[in-house]
Amino acid sequence: MSTKLKYITFSILTAVTIWLRLVNLGYSDYQGDEIKALFLPTVGQGLMKFIFAQRKGPIQFFITYLIKFLDPHYLNEFLVRLPFALAGILAVIIFYKLIDKHFGHKLALYSAFFMSANGLFVAFSRIAQYQSFVILFCILALYFFTLAIKEKKWMILGLYLGMISWAISMLSHYDGVFIAPFAFYLLFRWFKSFPGISIKTRLLHLTLSSLLGAGVVLSFYVPFFISVSDKTKDYWLDRLEGGEGKISSSIVTFKVYNPKLVFYFYCLLSAFSVYRIKKSWIFIVWLLFPWIVFELIANIPGTHIYTYLIPLFIIMAFGIDTIESILKKLFKPKFGSAISITGLVILFTFTSYLSHIVFVDHSKEYPWENKKFLVWTLYKPNVIFHLSMFGFPYYRHWEEIGNFVTQGKNNGFYSTNERKSIARYFIPFSKDTDSAGHFVFIKNPQTFTNEILQEKALYWSKKYKPDRIFYNNGREVVNIYYMPSGNIDVTKSMGY
Repeated sequence: MSTKLKYITFSILTAVTIWLRLVNLGYSDYQGDEIKALFLPTVGQGLMKFIFAQRKGPIQFFITYLIKFLDPHYLNEFLVRLPFALAGILAVIIFYKLIDKHFGHKLALYSAFFMSANGLFVAFSRIAQYQSFVILFCILALYFFTLAIKEKKWMILGLYLGMISWAISMLSHYDGVFIAPFAFYLLFRWFKSFPGISIKTRLLHLTLSSLLGAGVVLSFYVPFFISVSDKTKDYWLDRLEGGEGKISSSIVTFKVYNPKLVFYFYCLLSAFSVYRIKKSWIFIVWLLFPWIVFELIANIPGTHIYTYLIPLFIIMAFGIDTIESILKKLFKPKFGSAISITGLVILFTFTSYLSHIVFVDHSKEYPWENKKFLVWTLYKPNVIFHLSMFGFPYYRHWEEIGNFVTQGKNNGFYSTNERKSIARYFIPFSKDTDSAGHFVFIKNPQTFTNEILQEKALYWSKKYKPDRIFYNNGREVVNIYYMPSGNIDVTKSMGY
């Protein structure tokens, strides 16, 4: 492939990656655990005390702590998410460079395009949560280890920078550990790559760099595990043993973020990669480590399946390489190449446009609503209320809701069918259905409870019109009612 064509294809990859991660980034309200990633200490709680009280590594909290200086109340969703989106963009670019160092431009381009357009990785880049930084620093670690092998000037520095990057990935989340198979493989190759340097010197640098990385990780996790709360332990146990009514099917999760044909493309390309197993075996080993943990040990893998999708992208690139070879044998080389290029253009255009429709476009808000995509309809999943959902277009005017409830007539209480973690961030009142006050009914909420279950609120909504309605593109998405205090019996006895 000519240098010019390499530049053009890499530019297209970069443009698609940026588009899917930055366009309409600030549209959605906070969702999933985004609010839990913000630096929101209690009175008198400093940064470190706050961080040790959380369930996850500290990196996302350091980032939102810094953002707080620019946006003290985190009202600018674009600004809050921007560092995470940039991390997602850099991860794709460095992933390309990593694979390019090992297998050249073609396989690097294929692997990076899979990461760029995959729905889970797009979603991670569009929320303020740890995943983008775990991925970025995992890939950086592998890239620095690769430089230490490939380029003599990086022999020592690459080793130390790789260990530090790996440590930072684990400070972002425990998921950082899952690159271990490929990392250890690269470290073994590093140890065998420089016969001119004594074994003693190589062992010294390997030991010192490992101690540096371990020291960075343990400096946080040792005091963290000592002070961990029973509530956090229960949370971890729930993820391992499974919670009632929670979806454990990773295929279902994958298909919600990557609907229609994507799953079958992945299966087909993975099957063809078997013919390149002599080159891809280490990535199969890498894939198996997190797959065994999340599919055979943990009962709720959730979106942590991304840990084994990263090596899968490389494996699928080998699958494409196999198909290209077969086409060139079945047809004349030029005609076989033309068929291959056409197929690849269709594949990557399809997956990129699908991610645009699912995550960037918000004319309809899939997966809360059915949405058209080419000749298909993307249907609202039947099991959506059991899934971890984030990164999708979702706007329910929560800042305006908060202003309406707190600045107008109120009695200091409210109720809603939306998640309490979201509502309480914008409404600084007590949530109590009987005492409310305002009832905020969200259509297609993140709780996925699209009915009014509270008897008092249901009674009131049937008899009276909302005091305030909010719309998205002409569709009602929020109804706010103001009810008298007291339970349903009191309400009825007062003649309402």
